[in-house]
Amino acid sequence: MARFLLVSILVRARQLEASIELTGKAVEDPTEVEVELKRRLGQLTDHLIQKQAQVEALSSEKSTLSFRIEAVSRMLEEGKSTNMNNATSSDLELGTWGLSSSKLNPVQDKIRSGKLQLGSMIKQLDAIFLAGAIFLRRNATAKVWSLVYLICLHFWVIYILMSHSRPSDEKRSGAVMSLGKYQ
Repeated sequence: MARFLLVSILVRARQLEASIELTGKAVEDPTEVEVELKRRLGQLTDHLIQKQAQVEALSSEKSTLSFRIEAVSRMLEEGKSTNMNNATSSDLELGTWGLSSSKLNPVQDKIRSGKLQLGSMIKQLDAIFLAGAIFLRRNATAKVWSLVYLICLHFWVIYILMSHSRPSDEKRSGAVMSLGKYQ
């Protein structure tokens, strides 16, 4: 009886070892379905990256077009005020002449238009930096290369500052010093 139990345990152990080997081979060698799923995942990832780039490009184009619309509307407003100025000069003869607000406050109009331009530019820069931040957040390789770039840029700036900050003993400028060699 003990021998029978021992033999059945050994048979069961061999079956488990065979099952483990089959499972290991299945894990090491992916099936066709798994390979197809990985390939499809790669394609979808590439497609998603392309679509994100298109969205970023369209967002940038939208910002540019809105800036152009603001510029054209500002030009139209200036054109209307020019027409109003012409109309007010003709109204002078009728006795109903009045000063336009743009004639009274040209500085305020320029400040207002400057604020509009600055606000539009800030919105565009914000959209650009936001798109860059999203790209860096999603792309680990880009994070690494941007960090390497920033480190190299800092080293370059430090090198430039350190190599050109030596005080000169003489009070003459570089041009005078170079001309002094040939005289």
